[in-house]
Amino acid sequence: MQNLSVNVIGAGITGAMIAYKLARQGFKVTLFDANHCVGGDVSRVSFGWICHIANDPIKHPDLFPLLTDGMQRYKALNAEFDGTLFDAEGGAIVWRTTPEETQAVIDRQRQAGTRTRVMSRQEFQEHLPALTNPPEFAAHSEEDVSWYPPKVIGKLVNAFERLGGKVVLNSTVSGLDASDHTCKGVMMGEGLQASDFTVLASGGGNGALIAPFEPEHDLYTSPCTYIEVSAEVPDFRPVLQTPDVEIRSLGTGNFALAENPPRTDDPAELEYIGETTVQAVRDTFVNAGRVELLSIQVGQRPATRSTEPLARPINGFTNAFVAGSHPGVILAPLIAERICTQICEQTLPASVL
Repeated sequence: MQNLSVNVIGAGITGAMIAYKLARQGFKVTLFDANHCVGGDVSRVSFGWICHIANDPIKHPDLFPLLTDGMQRYKALNAEFDGTLFDAEGGAIVWRTTPEETQAVIDRQRQAGTRTRVMSRQEFQEHLPALTNPPEFAAHSEEDVSWYPPKVIGKLVNAFERLGGKVVLNSTVSGLDASDHTCKGVMMGEGLQASDFTVLASGGGNGALIAPFEPEHDLYTSPCTYIEVSAEVPDFRPVLQTPDVEIRSLGTGNFALAENPPRTDDPAELEYIGETTVQAVRDTFVNAGRVELLSIQVGQRPATRSTEPLARPINGFTNAFVAGSHPGVILAPLIAERICTQICEQTLPASVL
């Protein structure tokens, strides 16, 4: 397979994961991205919470097993990196408006086979003394982890390059060069970048690239809001999801928060979201001091109307694929494996498979 080339378009978490795994399989892989750095698009505004506890297994029966599977895949991947890909400690603490709602979260998580447990108010006061009004109890998952996606992407890409992979930045794909159900490669400003296989993992850009071949495709984008603030609050390890905030510590007094996206393009609405988030942080923690809004960004996550992760051939092709869907970060290892399997099935004899 060392003579077979693959162009992977998009150096976000999904593209980086695909490129890394294909390089490990012996393919000659080139990873392209339109930005000046890897992980510079929607991955940069991802909250980076690898979790199951924030999702309802009853409301999302098809998605939930994929989330727990994704968590196990990340655990195995981190072991592959000798525990250096991300910090596997931290967990998550979740509570709702009423004790009854919180208990329902715990019950449903346990029924789904997770190790979610009850965290008492006394434990809160021991581990999170800065909380203004700790609940009577909360749901606690030790299995959840959180990390800054661009940092993990950078480590994946470094490993990919050590395997012989090539990274090309500041390169925008304008389309696929295809004829007779075969993709010859991708078109860029400098012309054709030929390859034996092509994988589109360009996030929200996937739809426009496959539209000439799938006019009725079901890809779309889903907005997300990522906020960073500074506050005089002691750092804490678990992700906190309260009725008012979803927050994790970035260290050195900085914190990341995920919020609902604005409903309009009016800058005043985004400013209002920032102001209410700052106030929510002040209300959540005792003596938070000066809470300052550092940044607020709206990203466009790739999504599909299918319940299955997006990892399939582009309609009419056997050597061109499209990959990535929301929640993309946690599903990236599964998507990468499915893409690698489909490519390998075309290159290896049946006896080897």
